[in-house]
Amino acid sequence: MGQVYRAGGAPSVTIGGMRVHYLARSGATRDALGIYRVELAPRSPGAGLHRHARLTETFEVHTGRLTVRIEGHTLELGPGDFVLIPPDQPHAFANRGDEPVRFTLSFTPALAREGFFEGLAELAAADRLGDEAAMDALMARYDQEPLEGFSGWSSLD
Repeated sequence: MGQVYRAGGAPSVTIGGMRVHYLARSGATRDALGIYRVELAPRSPGAGLHRHARLTETFEVHTGRLTVRIEGHTLELGPGDFVLIPPDQPHAFANRGDEPVRFTLSFTPALAREGFFEGLAELAAADRLGDEAAMDALMARYDQEPLEGFSGWSSLD
């Protein structure tokens, strides 16, 4: 039998106003795929402008409104909306609304993405998400390149 998580049973990590539930970890998929359920609190940052050299990333919104920036265009995604971001595509996301947003996030290949989320959680716990050198080092290990206009882990602006 494959991996089964009942509602609320998946392992998770909290990064400020974001909780990431590990649904399909890279170790279970031989690093081919990582799937995560994300809960983003109202008025919470997600990720500043960045790109991935190897990763394809997807977002599928279940509840709330997720603001996504793709190649300079800002989109408001709602329940049922889906976006696929191929490698080298600049993007950012945040919850600018007054309600929580819940979405499924996937990465192909996974590239041990759980380590990235855990690194973010450690930096958040140490109040170091604004530490540019620490963020750059973490992102470099997990195929994430901050782009001009990257404002830390703070907003889409």
